[in-house]
Amino acid sequence: MPWQYYHTVWFIMGFGWISLYLVRMAIAPLLGMIMAEFQISYATAGLLFSAILYSYTLMQIPSGYLGDRFGRRNILIFGTLAWFLLSLGTVLANTFALLFALRFVTGLAHGVYFGNDRPTVVAVTPPEKLAQGQGISFTGLALGFFLAVVLAGVIADIIGSWRWVFALFSIPSLITSFLVYKHIKEPGQSGPEAIPVKALSAYRTALGRRDLWLMYLAGFAMLYGYWVVATWMPAIYRDMGIQGVAAGSLLSGLLGLIGVPGLIISGRLSDAAVRKGYARKNAIALYLSVWTALTLAMGYAIQVQAPSVLITVLFLGSGLVVFGTWSPYYALLSELAPPQIVGTVFGLANFIGFLSAWVAPHFTGWIKDTTGSFAGGLYVAGAVLAVGTLLILAVGRPTRSQPAGP
Repeated sequence: MPWQYYHTVWFIMGFGWISLYLVRMAIAPLLGMIMAEFQISYATAGLLFSAILYSYTLMQIPSGYLGDRFGRRNILIFGTLAWFLLSLGTVLANTFALLFALRFVTGLAHGVYFGNDRPTVVAVTPPEKLAQGQGISFTGLALGFFLAVVLAGVIADIIGSWRWVFALFSIPSLITSFLVYKHIKEPGQSGPEAIPVKALSAYRTALGRRDLWLMYLAGFAMLYGYWVVATWMPAIYRDMGIQGVAAGSLLSGLLGLIGVPGLIISGRLSDAAVRKGYARKNAIALYLSVWTALTLAMGYAIQVQAPSVLITVLFLGSGLVVFGTWSPYYALLSELAPPQIVGTVFGLANFIGFLSAWVAPHFTGWIKDTTGSFAGGLYVAGAVLAVGTLLILAVGRPTRSQPAGP
């Protein structure tokens, strides 16, 4: 197949996710060093991890609409430049309060990306490749997760400090900004879709549809399960006796690496199923059911102190479905969203979903502080994922495999 412009967009948006996740997830394997330096508890460390997610979540409300209203390309360039500078600034954090503040402001810069990158992919991707485009361009998130968690631990072990990790990880952010400036065009629109929608009307529509609300709440459940393991797997491995930041980071980072084929395969299968007349929501529900079972099994394995090999198998198995859910999920969301406000809908979905990041790391850390085990936190995550499965099954079926009209 000859290279098309939409392939370029998929690649650049995917590289942007690598740069974002390098900055976001580097802190996970470094929490042990940070806890020792600033003398903080597991619960407080969970709050620090979530600092970037608090502001990221809030930024989802305006970010998608800003792209709908003023153009996505400029917003993407501004955001990537901003988090490049803030990642560099993290090197200077010599107090816990300053570190928390820098992570919080970095989240604001990160927050403009999702609501403008996902709609950009939708705008240029042929309808018959909708989930495939979402999956391939989202592999950057999985690769960024893997590279951040693994390389951060290795760099910290070699240098003996966590600060310079953020200086090195800022470089891809600057490259992303240049690539967007050089190669991404503002998606063109014609007809009624080209008329800007006023903010009140856009949000009223995005918040007034039952199926969109089911998708928003299911996204919350999915991200809750994701952030429990993404935050605490390095610490879980430390509890199991695996010593060294790099060793725990390598094992935890495999979640992202195995997520790459999960995203690509699920996207292709979802598109193929839709072409044969099957509902896309069934694929999402199937992935969520398996994810629920694996999360509960991992909690039980930790409770009974099963061998680390078994826990790793369950963990890596969950990696395929953790990321595999997102390709059909975002494709279905774009099919349900009115085309004039697709950025607004994606932003709201991510806002409501990422509210889980305000809860999951801290609550799971509190359970660990209280019970001495991560098992309870995984049981809670499994229950939340089960509810998400039911919500997806309740979603109606789009009448066509393109975004519905207003």
